[in-house]
Amino acid sequence: MTGNLFETRTDAEMRRDAITANEARVHDVLTGGGRWPLTERQHRLLECLRGRQGRLQAISISDLVARIGGDPRSIKSDVRELVVTFGLAIVSSRDGENGGYFFAVTAEERISGTADYVKEIVALAERVRIVRNVHDLRTMLGQIGNELGLDAGREAR
Repeated sequence: MTGNLFETRTDAEMRRDAITANEARVHDVLTGGGRWPLTERQHRLLECLRGRQGRLQAISISDLVARIGGDPRSIKSDVRELVVTFGLAIVSSRDGENGGYFFAVTAEERISGTADYVKEIVALAERVRIVRNVHDLRTMLGQIGNELGLDAGREAR
């Protein structure tokens, strides 16, 4: 029942919708719908990642280096650029054999794929609090929220 206030979607439906949204965004970026054009290596990287929907489809950084060249640092830099500049939901997993980069399609994948970043943010904020003070940290966090569009009445970028 579409439009029902109490309608619930199954995990499979939410996963399907996330995959569809990821694929549409990749298509948009590959066909020039991003803010800036892709570099040739970013284009090749995105083509390699394109069908990697979900953790079980992850591709290792060593496989990416073998397929598109460069080194692990350049791959990481290009993935960061694809996420930040082009808004793609690419995350990574360090799960041994299944580790590597992939498009997050579940809430759990989004959370686990960004957990290390959250830990780093907290650790850095703790350092600022200790070296400066709580008031400065609160001010900085507010400024960061404004920069990211997290203030009241605005949707995050």
